[in-house]
Amino acid sequence: MEETAERSNHLWPGTQEVPHPPPLAENSELSVALPAVPQEPYSELQTPEVVQETVQHSHHHRLEARDVSNALPSVEASGSSIVLSALPPESHSETEAPKAVQETVQVSYHQWLKTLSKNLTAPHPIPRPAPSSRPEVWAEGRMEMCETLPYFRAYQGACYSNGGYVKGFMFDKCAHPRDYTDANVIISRAAGGMVKDKNGDMVAGSDQTINSKQCEHLRNNMMYKNPVVVIAGSDNPALPSQPPHTYCVLDYFKPTHIWSEKWGKKDIVRFRFEKLDVTKPSWWAAEGTEENMELQSLPPPHVQDCAACGNKFDMIYLNGWMCLNPSCNAYWKLADGIEPIQESLLYDPRWLKQHTPWPLDTQTLPLRPNLLRLSGYSIPGEDCSLAYWRGIVCPLCGRCSSRLSWTAWECGNPNCTYIYAPPHILIPAIALRDPYNPLSTSYALSRDIHQVPVSVVVSFAHNYRINTYTIPGIEGFIVHMIANKIIVEEPNGPDAMFEELQTTDIGLRRRPMGTALKGESHTRHFTVNYGMPYKFIAATASKSFEGAARCITDTRSRLNWAARTILGRQEWERSSNNPNEFNEVLALGYFEEQKINYHDDGEFGLGPTIATLSLGAPGTMKLRMKAKHYNGVSNSGIYVSEPPIPGCKMYAERLSAASNLQTLKDTDRLAYRARLKSLPKDIGLKRAGNGKDCITMTLAHGDVVIMHGAGIQKYYEHSVEHGGKLRFALTCRYIDPVSLKGGDRPKYEVGGDEGGYDGSALG
Repeated sequence: MEETAERSNHLWPGTQEVPHPPPLAENSELSVALPAVPQEPYSELQTPEVVQETVQHSHHHRLEARDVSNALPSVEASGSSIVLSALPPESHSETEAPKAVQETVQVSYHQWLKTLSKNLTAPHPIPRPAPSSRPEVWAEGRMEMCETLPYFRAYQGACYSNGGYVKGFMFDKCAHPRDYTDANVIISRAAGGMVKDKNGDMVAGSDQTINSKQCEHLRNNMMYKNPVVVIAGSDNPALPSQPPHTYCVLDYFKPTHIWSEKWGKKDIVRFRFEKLDVTKPSWWAAEGTEENMELQSLPPPHVQDCAACGNKFDMIYLNGWMCLNPSCNAYWKLADGIEPIQESLLYDPRWLKQHTPWPLDTQTLPLRPNLLRLSGYSIPGEDCSLAYWRGIVCPLCGRCSSRLSWTAWECGNPNCTYIYAPPHILIPAIALRDPYNPLSTSYALSRDIHQVPVSVVVSFAHNYRINTYTIPGIEGFIVHMIANKIIVEEPNGPDAMFEELQTTDIGLRRRPMGTALKGESHTRHFTVNYGMPYKFIAATASKSFEGAARCITDTRSRLNWAARTILGRQEWERSSNNPNEFNEVLALGYFEEQKINYHDDGEFGLGPTIATLSLGAPGTMKLRMKAKHYNGVSNSGIYVSEPPIPGCKMYAERLSAASNLQTLKDTDRLAYRARLKSLPKDIGLKRAGNGKDCITMTLAHGDVVIMHGAGIQKYYEHSVEHGGKLRFALTCRYIDPVSLKGGDRPKYEVGGDEGGYDGSALG
């Protein structure tokens, strides 16, 4: 193992030993830009050491500090003195005497450190100045950043860890009052645990521990010399300049220290970082300024063993050395045994500006991921893999851009025109065949499962195995029609439709969706709508059936036949009340690992029947009871007044309470509302948790799913994932034109289904 220096700058047992820079050599010089020494010294920082300061009477002077003993004294160096000679802005040789009038003032060495600390940590001007240059990588939204950058995929929180290492930190507005950032050093609080107090301010909600996973992973970074990438949000108050974008990547940083201290009455964990390559300019430095003190330009910080617990810690604050072991009786106490006044804490510049050398710490590591290129081996599905729908960093402007179009990446910067469209390698339908689940002209086998109280009836017709699921208390049913080889390979059938969707641009895009994240967020699948506009994707313009690809119009005809077959013609026409039958097709496209989360299709204006055709890689559709109906409690803690259904929590107790609630509702509305608030506690209902999946269907290529009945959508929700490179789901509904607002109604006529598909003709 590599040998280290005798002293360690780690702040917690178990943190790696790292070498510390030697003190200033003989005849060395130190240049520091200092403000005038304050008139009111901190009495607790006064020491008997006397220094002589020579101050030049000119506007912008620079102080050059020289220790008469050839090195700045440490804290314990009594009797040492420093001569601070002021020089004019013009350069002078060391032998040239300053021409300005000089005067002598005496200040303590600690007073000089205090003045330097206040200068280094002075509040930034408001508004903050512009940065000295532009970031290499930036984003305007959280989703586009997380989809693009391999070192930060945390959609929530400030820390992203993977594989036992921290990959990146993102520091935004939830900063700690003692956070600090300059061109080379960052001091920050560990991520997590923040809550709002009664005034709306963010404070520590609970104690943080130095043994957390976040700290464990960061210690791995320190041990194995893995730097982390730091990203700044536009609301980060510690940054010396105003970031030009919502999120800006700073650079690679070395984590050097992990320690505990107090914030109010809570224990928090703090981190110190140094920029990996300090020779590289820092774009976030304020425009027109220079770094006022380089790393390793001061002597090492004071280090001391705790007399109570024996652990060794650096002196971080000029107020005095403190033990930083939360389990020690001396924790966070000065020499007099009293905790410091937190508002008066000043960083020790010797600790702040120390340097922690790493091997290869001037190496160049890329902040921009490599632009994706196909291998050139014509691998089917290569361009549909996970990497090909995540974001890229625009090579022209540096913006993180999600892939929103099915066919290409388009830079999200309105001032940039970059487009990258990798060619698609066709996945032939024959490649979908699963040797472990072979297709044949016989009826296919089922891979579905269901749980009590759901029941299933299995039937066989028109080359489909038909699983019909019913749920007690729900009017309606769910049908899974499992296709065999005859269905899949019929002319213009699923095989042909799957290949046509790959060679025809039908307008698939990822649609915007509302989230609490900064910037725009989009679905994890691509969509386009044909026929009557579907309000679920109002942000995506719908298209007319006229001129649509054959696979779109054929889907409508095929699913109309399937719905009529399952419901019977009379029931289909009666329940839908729609002379044009299905009048909308919503096409969804999925690349590798894309999915649609739990949702329902019970929007106002939709008919009671929904049918979906699955094409391509197998999908997994799961159905579960909605949380509010399963738990019986809304998010606000109010009892759900709808009648309970079998499978929910405490079904018997809720069923017994239903009649009493109805009586109160009819006779005493105030008492009814009060009872809705008190009932969850009385019968022991809690709003936490989700219902278990009660139906899980494996959707193979060519399968059809039909959901019929408004109760299915009211009480249940479903999700769909898939396990291959490419899958399409084409869903048909009847949408009542009257339910659409004027601006949502189509500018084209939605005609009837002219396809005339008849699956029974196949035998």
